[in-house]
Amino acid sequence: MKRQIFIIRHAKSSWNHVGLKDFDRPLNDRGLKDAPVMAKVFKGLIKDQVKLISSPANRAITTAEVFAAALQQKPEDIRKEEILYYGDETDYLDCLTSVDNNNLSVAIFGHNPKIEHFAARVSNPYLGEVPTCAIMAFEYEGLLWNELSWNKLIYLNHYFPKEL
Repeated sequence: MKRQIFIIRHAKSSWNHVGLKDFDRPLNDRGLKDAPVMAKVFKGLIKDQVKLISSPANRAITTAEVFAAALQQKPEDIRKEEILYYGDETDYLDCLTSVDNNNLSVAIFGHNPKIEHFAARVSNPYLGEVPTCAIMAFEYEGLLWNELSWNKLIYLNHYFPKEL
């Protein structure tokens, strides 16, 4: 059974808020412009209802909420995982292995360099840079999410805002 996996880097965020913690940084104007465009691209890529999982950092969850709106999903249905902010690429894989088997498509909203490290670890790696609001598409053929491993993940394609 083919399962779709999307790893999405949060949209461009602002550095113009003195004293604001990194975790709380909002999207900037470009991020607010790119997110709906990429959400529309994403909507065209998914084959089934998709489970959204996000870092709780403001810029990631805001990006996830824009995508959820494009899919007519409720923001409260987005699963928030702190480990996507604090952890590494293996934690991204762990989040995928914990997904309910009824979900055939999953999207994780997270951060660099974790996303670049994730893409470099799959069986046919993507070794380039991953810009903000990029969608990285992978596939996994398997019945159970908890059997997912690096060598079973296949990189399919990427979608970058500046390439549209």
